[in-house]
Amino acid sequence: MKQILTAFIFMISVAVFSQNKTITGKITDGTGQPLAGANIIEKGTSNGALSDFDGNFSIKVAGQNSILVVSYIGFVNQQIPVQGKNTINIILKEDLAALDEVVVIGYGTVKKKDLVGSVSVVDTKEAFLTPVSNPQNALQGRASGVQVTSSNGSPGSAPEIIIRGGNSITGGNDPLYVIDGFVGADNIASLNPNDIESMQVLKDASSTAIYGARGTNGVIIITTKKGKIGKPVVNFRASSGIQTLPKEIDVQSTRELATWFNNIAPDQTNLPFDLNDLPATDTNWQKELIREAVLSDYQLSVSGGTEAVKYYVSGGVLTQDGIVKGSGFDRYSLRSNIDFKLSKTFKAGLNLSLSRTDKDNNVVSFTQLLREDPSKPVYDDEGNYWIGTNPILGSKTGHLLADALLDDDTTTLDKIFINTYIQGDFFDNKLTWKSTFGGDFVYNKRHRFTPSTNPSYIMDGNKLARAIINRSNNQEFLNENTLNYTETFGDHSLNILAGASFQTQNSESVQITAADIPSDGVNVYAVQLAPAESVGITSDYSEIHQLGVFGRVNYIYKDRYIFNASLRRDGKSSLGINEKYANFPSASIGWKVKEESFLKDVDAINDLKLRVNYGRTGNSGVAAFNTIANYNIDNNTIIVNGVVVPGVTQGEIAKPNLGWEITDQYDAGLEFSLFNRRLSAEVDVYYKETTDLLLAENTVDFTGVTTLLTNIGAVKNRGVDVTLNGKIVKTDNFKWDVSLSVSTFKNEVLDLGQSTFLSTNNLGAPATDEASRLMVGQPVGIFWGAKYLGFDPTTGDAIFEDISGPDGVPDGIYSEEYDDQIIGNANPDFFGGLQTNFTYKNFDLSAFFAFSVGNENYSEEFFRVNEISANSFASIRNNMWSVNNTENAKYPAFNSDNYDLSSSLYVQDASYLRLSTLQLGYNLPKDLISGFDKLRVYFTGTNLFLVKSKDYVGFDPDVSTGVANKLQRGFDGIAYPQNRSLLIGIDVSF
Repeated sequence: MKQILTAFIFMISVAVFSQNKTITGKITDGTGQPLAGANIIEKGTSNGALSDFDGNFSIKVAGQNSILVVSYIGFVNQQIPVQGKNTINIILKEDLAALDEVVVIGYGTVKKKDLVGSVSVVDTKEAFLTPVSNPQNALQGRASGVQVTSSNGSPGSAPEIIIRGGNSITGGNDPLYVIDGFVGADNIASLNPNDIESMQVLKDASSTAIYGARGTNGVIIITTKKGKIGKPVVNFRASSGIQTLPKEIDVQSTRELATWFNNIAPDQTNLPFDLNDLPATDTNWQKELIREAVLSDYQLSVSGGTEAVKYYVSGGVLTQDGIVKGSGFDRYSLRSNIDFKLSKTFKAGLNLSLSRTDKDNNVVSFTQLLREDPSKPVYDDEGNYWIGTNPILGSKTGHLLADALLDDDTTTLDKIFINTYIQGDFFDNKLTWKSTFGGDFVYNKRHRFTPSTNPSYIMDGNKLARAIINRSNNQEFLNENTLNYTETFGDHSLNILAGASFQTQNSESVQITAADIPSDGVNVYAVQLAPAESVGITSDYSEIHQLGVFGRVNYIYKDRYIFNASLRRDGKSSLGINEKYANFPSASIGWKVKEESFLKDVDAINDLKLRVNYGRTGNSGVAAFNTIANYNIDNNTIIVNGVVVPGVTQGEIAKPNLGWEITDQYDAGLEFSLFNRRLSAEVDVYYKETTDLLLAENTVDFTGVTTLLTNIGAVKNRGVDVTLNGKIVKTDNFKWDVSLSVSTFKNEVLDLGQSTFLSTNNLGAPATDEASRLMVGQPVGIFWGAKYLGFDPTTGDAIFEDISGPDGVPDGIYSEEYDDQIIGNANPDFFGGLQTNFTYKNFDLSAFFAFSVGNENYSEEFFRVNEISANSFASIRNNMWSVNNTENAKYPAFNSDNYDLSSSLYVQDASYLRLSTLQLGYNLPKDLISGFDKLRVYFTGTNLFLVKSKDYVGFDPDVSTGVANKLQRGFDGIAYPQNRSLLIGIDVSF
């Protein structure tokens, strides 16, 4: 009996032991390099683990009969029986087919080697090393052909993005965003960058034509993260640090401003200032309103799954104080991406995200900061905000610090995004049917409240508060259905796509303005206390429907010759009744030259592919109801029997023939990789022409309207995009990778309808004197005015080039009519970015540089340097010619003839080189982080240095402000500058 009991206990112990067997080991590639993040799964279960930075792993399995399934992107999966082993070291073999990455394209994916379009894949790991309030900012320099320019550096603001030079003058140049298959996604700042798995930029028409009417400005496809089969993986990332203004602008001090008035403009002041009896105050308004601001970012995600269900769930909080007091941005986000396997044939998925962004709008502009009187105190003797006449400038202006701290101007945006799909795979997965339905719901509110205690408001003669309440809702629904058929027979490979899309968008808004509110206590909610005559209400509504059917055929012969063609027919409700529908075709041919017999055995060349393509895309910047005749009710329209009575006036006349802007694009590309793919490159040459531009044309008087939006005009772009990637060093302990993107383009206006030129004053230009023009035969983005040649050293008078006169020859006199000319160009000669990464053992260092060369900016604030009611650049005013400064003067004397006209004096070299991001990280060794798969600490700096022209006046040449349309670029209106940040962070997985 004792022996039986002993044997029974022994068998139980063996069984228990077998259920808790721990396997350790290391995963490497064929060269011995460790593979971090390899997936190890116990076959038939969800039990799994990930290899650490050194390739080491540890996993508990059920017993000695367990089988480990090891997978890693770019390598062949292996199944390894445990068979009583406690330690298993695994060498994975490269999967040559998988080495060619998969690229997301419109309505599908394709292997990079089979791609015949121009698509830039953004390295999201590098792009989002540091927290960003808007994912769009991370695109700068990381995708060839994509220009990213800051229009406002305030937290949460969106940059201007133009792909391959831009196409439209008034119809908009923003690219189309597709997020998880939802076409036309908006409010990108609400998207948590930590949730982004991949970003692809579709640049040529063969890639974008599948999106038809909205693909003309390029397409940015964003795919969020999904779960993978295996144990739950928890990731936590946190970073925090400070943001600062890289450099103040040097404006005049109290003494400098008074001296300038005495020397330059004595007739503009009551009396010359006694420099020995100046106000003691010398306020640096930049220091008063600019602060060290805190940035914090916290991200938590859980992912995993089984054969039946895969999931990715995340939450994030970003809080970013602005460097200007009173500004800031917070983002709160939740996401759940779940995929279900319903059966062998069907699967379904649900992507749900909730987000809220709170933006404290910067009430105070940087232009106000620079123009403020330095002799004006911040506080009076009793510690209250100072109110009075500015001592030097002699005028009454608002109190900037009070505006920033007392005014409440906030925008809250709530966004609900839901996208579902069901998919069926038939005939051994050769035929796939997929149906998606999604909704994008945006609820926006803005409150602005100025209390009665704000001294700026009091100085305007107001005693009571004022408020603005704005509410807007936008709802968008999308339903798409596709059939995809794939077949391989012999040397032939065929893929056929057919689909249909229906999308509807409606938006509504209402705004209430109120003044003379007798209470500050309840903020904007006291508007009902305002007298009726001081309350105004406006509202708006729009509704647009879009319908499209599309198809694509991709054929490959002998894995060598590729043919691709697509066609889409789109309709849009906002267009004229005769032009609602249009067709958008594309065709591409690719040749894998490497697969030919004469190159197949050339070991130095790994890949070589040529491709050419053509495509047509469209653009519609026509607002809802704009093509339908409508009328306005006017309370002061007509007099009947001596009494003014309400009547009706013409609002819009019908435009039955108003249709799409059409872009035809041609592209030729070369791709190659050499020396075991240590060096790879892509070169694209393109030409595109946009016709039927949406422009306003003058009409006859009896129509009741002065201009009519019409399809006239044309513009062309041509350019070259280059991407280079190099694995410079690759050893056991040290790696060095470099990637470079460089682009250049030239554009030209071909036709402007009735006109040979349009001034930007007709397009919503800054308040400069016709500072730029659109001219037939010239680039888009030229500056216009007098060519400044210098100044007369004896009088200080500016000298402008005389090129013509009334008789067509120079007459010795400058005149705007005959002598104004092109004085600059906002377009760069070339632009791009450089990424370099170093890895040494557990340390990693990455740096990213962005650059632009040859572009020019027009300084709006330089143009206003002659305004005697404002402070300005010390470097200019202190160096103006005067009777006391004739020898060292750099600028002409102060007078309206010298400064009150647009001239090349205000055009500046805007070339720059910026160290955008620098990060140093360290992965803690496995023996120090027991229980964790990864623990990485890092230090990040952004905008650490900027190289620009030494004569550039302004914060940053990487800016474009003050214009209503994005083709008129390059105006520097002293926007909210880009900050510099220093952050520390931690990245943990377990």
